[in-house]
Order: sequence, then C-alpha cells, then structure tokens
Amino acid sequence: MAVSTDLKALLSPEVLSLTVAEKLPWDKHAAIDFSEAIDWTFFGGALHGTPHQFITAEKEAFLHQKTLSALKLLASIGLAYMDMPHLLETLLPPPADTSFLEQALGLQLILDQAPRKLLGGPLDDRWVYGYFGELSAALAQQLRALPGAQSPHNWARWKDSVSLDYFVWARVWFAAPIVHHESLAHEAVAMTEELRVIVESECEGGARDPYRDLPDEARWDLYGFPRMLEARRGPSKGANGKSSVTAGCFWICALLDVHYPILEKYGRYPYRNSVLGRASTLDEEEWLQKAKLFKSPSPEVVKRIKADVEAGRWSPIGAEV
Repeated sequence: MAVSTDLKALLSPEVLSLTVAEKLPWDKHAAIDFSEAIDWTFFGGALHGTPHQFITAEKEAFLHQKTLSALKLLASIGLAYMDMPHLLETLLPPPADTSFLEQALGLQLILDQAPRKLLGGPLDDRWVYGYFGELSAALAQQLRALPGAQSPHNWARWKDSVSLDYFVWARVWFAAPIVHHESLAHEAVAMTEELRVIVESECEGGARDPYRDLPDEARWDLYGFPRMLEARRGPSKGANGKSSVTAGCFWICALLDVHYPILEKYGRYPYRNSVLGRASTLDEEEWLQKAKLFKSPSPEVVKRIKADVEAGRWSPIGAEV
C-alpha cells in the first residue's frame, strides 16, 4: 500500500498509546467507580473520585491533529482498495509482543471512536457509519480471529498487568465496533456474553448478572437502547456510593445488548438511514418517532447524501452542503 509509510508516521506507537490514555484515563491497577466512569464515558459527566490521569492539553491537540490527518488519509484510499491485513502488519507490533494489547486497542479506538469525535462536518456522519464503521468492524473481526494466546480479548493476557476493572473497559471498546455494525448482531451478543462470564467467574463469592433474569420483553426491549440513553441512569451503587466492576460491567453489557433487538427487527439501525442515503420504511418511521432520541439532519444534507450515494461518490470530509 503506497500510503503505508505516511500512515505509520501519523499513527505511531505514541499516537496509539495516547489514544488509549485519552479514552481510558484510569489507573490500570486500581478499582474504578463504574457509575462515575459510565457517566463520564456516555453522558459527558466529570471524573472526581476515581483515580485517573488525563493527558495534557498539548498532547491532546497533538493526538487530534495526527488522528484527523490519518482519518483523511484512510478516507482517500477507498474501502475497495483497503488491505486490512497489510495495514495491521504496518501499524501494529506482532500479536505476541507485550505492546500489542495497548497498540491494537488504540487502533481500534481510532477507527471506531475518533471519527465520531473529530468529524463534525454536515455530511460526515456518512463517513462515520458507512466508511470508518466498516473499517473498524473489519479490524475487530481480525483481532477476534487471533488464536486465544494472542487475542486481546483474552483476560489471561491482561490479568498480570491490569485490574479486572480496566480490562472490562478495554474489552468493551474492542466489542463496540461489532455492536455498531449492522450485520454482526449475533456476534455482538456473543461478545457481551463472553465478558459477562469472565466477570461472573472472577468475582469472589460468585456473581450473576441480574439482567439474565429479566423477562425477554424487558431484556430485549425494542426501545431499550434509546430508553437507557434518555434515562441517563447508570448501574446500581453500593453503600460507599460507588458502582463495582460487576454492577458496571453488567450495566454496560445490557446497554450493548439492547442494540440487538433493533437489528433483529429491522436488519439495520433506522436512525442511520438519512445519513446513509436510505429511505425509511413505515415501521422504521414509527420506531424513530417513538424512540424520540435521534435527530435527523437537515433536508439539504439528506438530499446531498442521497445524491452522493446514487452517484457512487463521497463528498470530502468536512465538506459543506
């Protein structure tokens, strides 16, 4: 790939490590208050009680500049010409290397999360879901296909260097691209179940995810995802006012799982239709009205994206309507 050298310069080991530090700013060895961490991660809250270390503003600016440049370079290649195995070999150390876990997590976060944060143009949501979502899912599947001893999903690879709390967050971000992809619903549920089992088995005295015991209509609620987001309520808290790794992990698994019934019914996420140039069915329109949480772009943006899709082209990242 002709751009490999440029990508490697942009997505250096330092950039991949900073990406992880920005998204997982907690002490790798300490317990994490999951109520606070979930509020910060999903709802824009602040971190106070949980040990954490944010990167400096200077490093954050450096990280965002390098990452945005890398995203634009990746966008110039085109999905049909992306050689993912070669990309992995270029950007990541060998899977057996001790640095592989953090570096692979950094690359996964850049493809899945960075576009959502850094691409703010009126037409850029198509890039987020229709382009980088595909790349991120491809990377996630390749990482998932690694043998157990090499897999970044394997708790045994992490447990001597991080707490179970930190591992849960790493594992969540490895699973996120699978959950976000419209064609991998069953695999997404399998991944949350794997994480749930790890936490249940690691906790002293045993632990059972209470969401397992909910009736199907509650656990697989078609409106569960927007309702959990709208409620802005995290996991239950203990006597110390904090949420444990069990409560936190089980809540996050529930949040990831309630994506499944949407895909099971519609085969896609209706709230993405307008930014992917798709027409919604009457059933999808009804779901969107009841879900309430998802806003459609302006008619001008919808029209432009539809024209781009029909013409087989992509407006540049950051383009105006």
